[in-house]
Amino acid sequence: MKKTFLLLGTCLLMGQGILATGLSPESAFLIPSEVAGVDNPALLLSGTWQFRYAPKDKWNNVQVPGELAMQGYAIQHDTPYLYRKSFTLPADYKGKRTILRFDGVYSHARLSVNGTFIREHHGGFTRWETDITDHVRPGKKNEIQLEVTDRIDDISYASGYGHHPIGGILRDVTIFALPANCLYDFAAETHLDTLYRDAVLKVSYQGETTGNAEVAYTLTDPSGRNVPLAQSIFPLKKNENSNELPVRNPLKWDAEHPNLYTLTVAIREENKETTRFSKRIGFRDVRIVKDRMLVNGQPVKLRGACRHDIHPTLGRTTTAELDSLDVIRFKQSNMNFVRTSHYPPSEAFLNYCDRFGIYVESETAVCFVDTYRQKNYAPGRTQDSAEFAPRYLSQCREMVKSFRSHPSILFWSIGNESIYGKNFQACWDWVKAADTTRPVIFSYPGSVKDRKPVYDILSMHYQDVNGDVNQFGMSTRNFQGHGIPALFDEWAHPACYTYKTLQDDPNIREFWGISLEKMWSGLFDAPGGLGGAIWGYIDETFMLPEPKKGTAFWKEFARTAKPEDYQGNCVGYGEWGIVDVWRREKPEFWSTKKAYSPVRLLTEQVGSFTPGERLILPVYNRFDHTNLSEIKVRYTYNGTEKEAAAPAVLPHQKGLLVIPSEDWKDGSELLVSFLDADGRLIDASLVTLGKQTVVLPQPTRKGTLQVEDTPDRILVKGNGFEIPFCKETGLIYNATAGGKVIIEKGPFLNLDINLNHLTGAEVRKSATKFMTSDADWQKQSITYEKRGADVLVLLSGNYRDVRTDIRLLISPEGKMQIDYLTDGQPNGFLRETGLSFYLPETLDRLTWKRRGHWSYYPAGEFAGNEGSTSLYNPNKVAYGARPDQPWYDDTHNYYYWADAGANCDRPLTQKAKGMKENIYFYTLSPAAGDGLSVISPDASVACRSSKRADGQLLLYVNNRWDYPEIAWGNYCKTLEANPCYGRIEIVF
Repeated sequence: MKKTFLLLGTCLLMGQGILATGLSPESAFLIPSEVAGVDNPALLLSGTWQFRYAPKDKWNNVQVPGELAMQGYAIQHDTPYLYRKSFTLPADYKGKRTILRFDGVYSHARLSVNGTFIREHHGGFTRWETDITDHVRPGKKNEIQLEVTDRIDDISYASGYGHHPIGGILRDVTIFALPANCLYDFAAETHLDTLYRDAVLKVSYQGETTGNAEVAYTLTDPSGRNVPLAQSIFPLKKNENSNELPVRNPLKWDAEHPNLYTLTVAIREENKETTRFSKRIGFRDVRIVKDRMLVNGQPVKLRGACRHDIHPTLGRTTTAELDSLDVIRFKQSNMNFVRTSHYPPSEAFLNYCDRFGIYVESETAVCFVDTYRQKNYAPGRTQDSAEFAPRYLSQCREMVKSFRSHPSILFWSIGNESIYGKNFQACWDWVKAADTTRPVIFSYPGSVKDRKPVYDILSMHYQDVNGDVNQFGMSTRNFQGHGIPALFDEWAHPACYTYKTLQDDPNIREFWGISLEKMWSGLFDAPGGLGGAIWGYIDETFMLPEPKKGTAFWKEFARTAKPEDYQGNCVGYGEWGIVDVWRREKPEFWSTKKAYSPVRLLTEQVGSFTPGERLILPVYNRFDHTNLSEIKVRYTYNGTEKEAAAPAVLPHQKGLLVIPSEDWKDGSELLVSFLDADGRLIDASLVTLGKQTVVLPQPTRKGTLQVEDTPDRILVKGNGFEIPFCKETGLIYNATAGGKVIIEKGPFLNLDINLNHLTGAEVRKSATKFMTSDADWQKQSITYEKRGADVLVLLSGNYRDVRTDIRLLISPEGKMQIDYLTDGQPNGFLRETGLSFYLPETLDRLTWKRRGHWSYYPAGEFAGNEGSTSLYNPNKVAYGARPDQPWYDDTHNYYYWADAGANCDRPLTQKAKGMKENIYFYTLSPAAGDGLSVISPDASVACRSSKRADGQLLLYVNNRWDYPEIAWGNYCKTLEANPCYGRIEIVF
């Protein structure tokens, strides 16, 4: 026998449209690592294939796996396109069974081999295998042809989510050899005893044998040691086989301790091994007891996100590299759960979930049946259709047979946001009969009504931050309901349809984190709350190239209500991920890590302490299977990092963390970090001792103020600064400090008020708004008076019906205090109220300190509690190119701002234009010389910089702000616009 690489998978086995061996269409094989007499028993056929766009066209090279449209071929729905691949089948495959596997072809495929039609297949994300033994020539050149059609009537919605036809070979293609005696439909189940100590590994499979073969098992533990088995050899029987392997006290698998054993399966004939394969096994038990889900007898809470397959340049596909990176990103963000929406994942992804510890809801591809399909993506009602029943069942069976041996899969999903029908009932009946070890979920459960439930877990989508929602008559209150575990496997939808907000103020992404924290904290303490999954993990955007063939017709339909001036080749639903398609962290990533943290300090303010004595901090262990004594605690004080003993606190319990004595000082800060056993950061909190002290920029100029009153202006002059007011408009024009302009024009009133909605299930168009326009300003009066050493300028005027009174108090030290009040504006849900100023381009550096929602942010974070950044970045990322910079340094966005990118010639970075909430100070300065600072000793003000399309730099200073458009049940402040007044302070 000769060794080769190991591939794992399952497939369909058919020949010439009928089964070659009488097996069912969804029979599943494991790819062998060794086959006697075969040098390479598995060959990967992915890579370069040939593609023909039209019958008379020339053949061109395309990448497999990968979408066709993302490679320049503007395919049409319901139109067949042809792939072909030539390869030499090894001569030593002669006399062996030859299987061809497709891991995913979207969405309808017709397979021919060497000119003979073999079979067809429906479904883009389940893999299928075909026995092509009778149609290939070992040792010679062979050709596969695959006709692919992106069908409008597909029961999935993958093209609908992509907003373009995603047809193509989306996952790997493999050909492999098997001996005549082999097994298929392999399933490994682990059954723990009532004490969750000892286990039985139950292996079941179907056998193809002439009657003289046997199956031999070898089990090794995570360290590679052989595990004794009372019986390790069993006869291979034709058809059904079931073998039980008792194992004493194995290490258990859970998301926090992903202990994997390796089961090696060999087939022997006359004491000679003919083939073998291996499978990673996790000993774990999943069951539902009343309204809780238990893993190995312990209640679990699922903190997760929904995931689509997206490759930055190849579209709705994935690679082993991206699969592994995504699992690592899940772990880094403190998630322990993924919903593979809305179709099964690749097996490589599940292998990584097994290895690193991620719980999985594996979902079939049935989506939006009789609910939310856009008109371009039929069908509507197929849930009771006999014609479509085979598609429902075959894809469900393919998913379960492929993946049921993975310990990471906790439960199956038989459909997303669909109305119940006979086809869902049939899927439930089959799954519950085939796999008795896992629960099943279905969305929408309320549509089942009084019929027998087809779900063990209650799936609810987009509850509010209090855990309340009603869908099709099914309700939850406080994250609980109906006596079974409630899983909100879509929740906390990041803002992605608020186009104008995302263009002008990406801080809505940071604000979103409050929602997730409220949701997770509320659910964790609700007994019947199982967990939640953010919609979604990754952005849903596709940077389609200009077509080489066909036209980009998708720009004219099925878009998510994008404004007409935002159209471009980049399509999709929007940037709803906590990472972008390149897997760069967005502001939502840090918020997810913080909100989902499995260990949480319960105080970040210590009012009473004694220098030289220990500090005692209450802590909450939100792990499911980890005692806090298993992690590491480090603390940093006065620039020195030390280690503290982690307390022995059981999962889901509270305890005390003791920090050793230091010479504590009032107003100082202590950084407490929690790390896993390998030293990776879980969470960090900044603890303030006593009263926090913040050093604000101070006015330092000396001298007195002078006022020059001329027919056209009032000029207030101090030592090194001048503030001219135009008498015609009453506004400041070209105020200077150090001889350089710091304010070009202002102040203007900034009112942004939603009139017709606060929030909703889905807001894709802006609310009816009331907004003040700078062009509407009409001065009524301007006067000034001396107030001791200060000068008070009194300004009044109108923005149409809005009467505005502004008082500007200027001090000789270099400070301007501005008070304003308004009357006549309509009431509504407030977005922003404050003042704005036109600033010169020379102010190109931002520095800030603020009181953020989280006590600690990593250095350089988008919305950190303190930071410094340039307003600009000359490194523009080209359309479709891989970025070499963090997300927050981007200046161009090709989805929200169409393919032209930004809205002016010199756009701001994402970090620069995102509002900084609750600032102590916000300083804009030039490379050299004086700038200006907005200060707020009580951190009650927010500031943001912006650019108009003509390039004008703007500063917005807000006394009150909110994001009422955030929608999806997310948190907002629900502030009324009236009354409207405020104060801001500027130092220069």
